[in-house]
Amino acid sequence: MAAVAREAGVSSALLHYYFATREDLIRLAFEYHETRETARGEERLATIDDPLARVRDVLFRELSDDEVVREGWVLWSEMSRTAIFRDDFRASVADRSARWVGLVANLIAAAQDAGRIPAAIDPVSAALRLTAMVDGIGGHVIVGSLSRAEARRTVDLAMNEMLHLNPKDQT
Repeated sequence: MAAVAREAGVSSALLHYYFATREDLIRLAFEYHETRETARGEERLATIDDPLARVRDVLFRELSDDEVVREGWVLWSEMSRTAIFRDDFRASVADRSARWVGLVANLIAAAQDAGRIPAAIDPVSAALRLTAMVDGIGGHVIVGSLSRAEARRTVDLAMNEMLHLNPKDQT
């Protein structure tokens, strides 16, 4: 909390006035970040015409070197860790996870409707597997044990396999 107060240029007492605990601060920072990033993501997706490219963009975004994405990973890690021990955090983490999987599933379904992904693929199952993989690989990227380029190659290979794509069909 002291480090946050220093960064914000306020006293620790003021920070404690608004946030009773470190966890309260993390939860509100997480919610703010999610709201801001959802809006940014929607704007970015609106500029992409190809439905398959939209799927790739959403997955690759989590592997970017954007500082806001890094902040999101830090907050997500803290929220996930705290949710193990606190029921009140568990609902926020579960909701965010469900929205992440749902977004990818909807994008996969849209790509199916456009004929870019075979209709036989279950969008929800594929989205769950792809997001779980990105979550795991992203953790390696954020700590530096895997390069972003290698992470993206791995996601591309997984997309090819899980979505039954031909590499030539990729954008």
